Amino acid sequence: MSNNADQLHAMLARLEESIPKAKRKDAIDAILTGAPRTTAVRSLRDHEVVQQFRRELSDGLIRVDTANKLLRLIHTVVEAAMK
Repeated sequence: MSNNADQLHAMLARLEESIPKAKRKDAIDAILTGAPRTTAVRSLRDHEVVQQFRRELSDGLIRVDTANKLLRLIHTVVEAAMK
């Protein structure tokens, strides 16, 4: 009986070796071979409100409406991040 089992094992091994192996890909391979990723996210440093606040801060006089604009911008970003 053992001889039959050995022959079966050898036959299955040869069969497996003769079948071409599909190239296995993992998640990293899929990302690397895929289309480049892009984003529409802009830096807050470049936002008009932040630049205006920075200018007024360096001048030593921050207007109340500028501070309110900055606070509204920060609120918007925090709300979006919390969703």
